[in-house]
Amino acid sequence: MEMLRLNVRHTLPQTDLRIKRGKIDRAKYQPAEVHTNLELGKSKQHATQALVTIDNYPSRKCWGARNLTDLTREFGQKGLSDVKAGTSRRTQIAWERAESGGKPGDDIIPQIKNEIYNIEPETLVEFDLMDGPTFTVNPSRIVGKPEVGDVTAEIETEPFPEFHYTPGILETYLKNKGSIKRWVTMDKYDIYA
Repeated sequence: MEMLRLNVRHTLPQTDLRIKRGKIDRAKYQPAEVHTNLELGKSKQHATQALVTIDNYPSRKCWGARNLTDLTREFGQKGLSDVKAGTSRRTQIAWERAESGGKPGDDIIPQIKNEIYNIEPETLVEFDLMDGPTFTVNPSRIVGKPEVGDVTAEIETEPFPEFHYTPGILETYLKNKGSIKRWVTMDKYDIYA
């Protein structure tokens, strides 16, 4: 007896993915640049030297050292008064000696000797404190005006990088359609169909 056989062939549908990866074609960024302007400060100041003035004339005067102005003033006046006093005194002595020179008992020689050597029986020495030197001190001073320095910084940068991006693609597509085929054969299955 012949028998009909039902042959079935089916294929499943197949999907596939088409992938194209995204990539950055070009990327550019500007690194930060710092520009500084530096002007150093300058002191432009200096200290003057201390000036010490010593006037030691008062102490030198105590020892007899005098300047020409003092000597002229002191001894010029004294010389004038001595000349006036000496002239009148000597004139008087000369007239006395002329009148009594030849008289007996008049001892002129010791009198003249005492006048020449000016011998005094007592000599008094007076001591005074010496005047010290006078010091005048002008202290050192800081003169000049400083110049203040300046430091400025300028930063150049871009906030966002510049780039070109090619986006990726992900596609699904039907690679094979699914199918169901049926047919009938007699007495055997068609396995190669």
